[in-house]
Amino acid sequence: MTVSDSSSQGFSRARQRWTLVLASFASFMVGLDVLVVTTALPTLHEQLGAGVAGLGWTVNAYELGFAAFILTGAALGDRFGRRKLFVIGILLFTLSSAFCAMSTSIETLIAARGLQGVGGGIAIALALAVITDATPPQERGAAFGVWGAISGVAVAAGPLVGGLIIQGFAWQWIFWLNVPVGIVLVALSMVKIAETRGSVRGIDLLGLLLSTIGVFGIAQSLIRGGEAGWTSPTVLAGFIGGALALVLFVVWETRARSPMMPVGMFRNLSFTGGCLTSFVLAAALYGNGFVFAQYLQLAEGNDPLGVGIRLLPWVGLALFISPIAGKMADSMGERPLVIVGLLLHGIGFLAIALMASAGMGYGPMIIPLLLAGVGVAIAFPTVASAVMRSVSPMEVGMAAGVSNTIRQVGAVFGVAAVAAIFTAQGGYGTAERFISGFTPATIALSVITFAGVLAALIIRRPADQPSGASMAPDMQPGPAAP
Repeated sequence: MTVSDSSSQGFSRARQRWTLVLASFASFMVGLDVLVVTTALPTLHEQLGAGVAGLGWTVNAYELGFAAFILTGAALGDRFGRRKLFVIGILLFTLSSAFCAMSTSIETLIAARGLQGVGGGIAIALALAVITDATPPQERGAAFGVWGAISGVAVAAGPLVGGLIIQGFAWQWIFWLNVPVGIVLVALSMVKIAETRGSVRGIDLLGLLLSTIGVFGIAQSLIRGGEAGWTSPTVLAGFIGGALALVLFVVWETRARSPMMPVGMFRNLSFTGGCLTSFVLAAALYGNGFVFAQYLQLAEGNDPLGVGIRLLPWVGLALFISPIAGKMADSMGERPLVIVGLLLHGIGFLAIALMASAGMGYGPMIIPLLLAGVGVAIAFPTVASAVMRSVSPMEVGMAAGVSNTIRQVGAVFGVAAVAAIFTAQGGYGTAERFISGFTPATIALSVITFAGVLAALIIRRPADQPSGASMAPDMQPGPAAP
């Protein structure tokens, strides 16, 4: 997503504003769909007869498609036109949303969610590129602040919007809602956003194939292992084949002429620490979201709207706390803030796991949820800042793409891991049986969150960065959407 500063010089103020608005609303639509679906999981379980594996893939098919096409979408945009690929991403997201709404089985919904994730990954990658192209260098910080804030609103509003739609209409409308919005975005983008291109890069198709096979193989084995048996041939084949594919991916990336994920970047310890921490945070956020939303409805008896409201202390604080955390990182560095955020989030959900019981009610969970909400609101923007600050201005585009890809893969593994533990220890049917799976799964996610502190320890303070590694002032990120 590297662009020349001259790309925006011929643009009018009106075109700059239109580009920012359209790209931000596209990101809002894509981001909203992440947590809207979380609120719908208990309803999908009841109406489509979906088990843990099916529900897991309803989330993971989207995340896997998203992760696979962030970097590839950006490279295709540089080659064929950024506006063109941005529009294609929105169009694919919109069409697949309609397919999701028309699904009559969990299998067709999963397939449509995968396509939706591909479209979302392309649209998000190119949204950042077209904003950069349309905005003068001295104004890009403010533009990305607006984009980040709107993306953050999508994450905070997701559970509430999902609850309102499901309770007032039907689960299909969480997808139908995207269709008119997507059509308007496509039409306006063709008229209001200028076409630009970047330096032509090769498309690493083999890298894309190997990484997707590797993540898919391991994730499907984790999700299915509890039901099919951990020693069943298909589960073992998934683990072995997935691990082999990931090893081959790393080997290939060291030799590829245009690597999808340049492994040399990971010699930078701050970059590596930031990416690993981002992986852990996404695993914790999506894994907890997957099982906790179901706990609130299936074990505590709340309706979908009630679930959305009860999730707000956890996901709604980023709008207020993340900007403050970002400013604090400028003066004290990201490392202590990331560590505090991880600890607060892990402690919050560990407390919920230990106190969970049938009929306990929501009241005792409020304080732990607020702790977890403060933690994630502190950690996500500071992790993003640590990654971007660790590289030179010429590398920020690739660094953003790589870290976002790793974050989405973390989301896939978080849901897969919690589904595996839940299936092995509990299940559906009664509140007590659900809690038997919920408690160990949530404890495991807390342990993973605490382990992320080790990754955060290798993030360097800004003063310790090598010369030239600080982030360009016109590329300061806005609040990062989980």
